[in-house]
Amino acid sequence: MAYSRTRSLAWSPPQVFETALVLAPRLGFAISQADREGGHLYLNRPRRLHRFPRRYSMSVTDSGLGTTVVNITWEPNGRLPAGAHGAARLHRRIHQALGSRQAR
Repeated sequence: MAYSRTRSLAWSPPQVFETALVLAPRLGFAISQADREGGHLYLNRPRRLHRFPRRYSMSVTDSGLGTTVVNITWEPNGRLPAGAHGAARLHRRIHQALGSRQAR
């Protein structure tokens, strides 16, 4: 069963997607595929002790209500909600980066 975390942001989908592309590697994610037109970003995050990396899928879509919806999904490997921390951290950092860009 896949888990997901969703957040609405007040910026356009291209702004959110480009910010995610820049921030993901800084947060320890490896980008395996980026589909700008479709708004999909596929990420891997290495884990300790040479275990398989955790895989994340991020979609950035226009809600039609003036906001952008960011949905991050992942498959847990073992413990329940393993992976939630990485998704929450990515959401938070995207929001912080866009907020600081708007304040300038």
